[in-house]
Amino acid sequence: MKLQERDRLHRMTIDELKKELAEAERALLTYRFDAGLNRLTNPAGMHNTRKRIAVLKTLIRENELMAAHGFRSMREYQAYQAGANAARRAARKAR
Repeated sequence: MKLQERDRLHRMTIDELKKELAEAERALLTYRFDAGLNRLTNPAGMHNTRKRIAVLKTLIRENELMAAHGFRSMREYQAYQAGANAARRAARKAR
């Protein structure tokens, strides 16, 4: 997936991402039917669609986590995670 496409996906809302996910899953189903009937012209398309589904699910989950913790961007969330991890490491060293 190209960088421009990933940037476009990162700017989408959860609802838009879920719509994209439904379209990708429908496309994967079509690829599977075509593969079963030996009509598949682009076998790499199935692989790329599976990867796209994984990226979309990851982005949806990231957005859900950010919303649950009240963060506006992934950078804010990652900074929070880094601080929490540093605190855990410091607590382990103190034992």
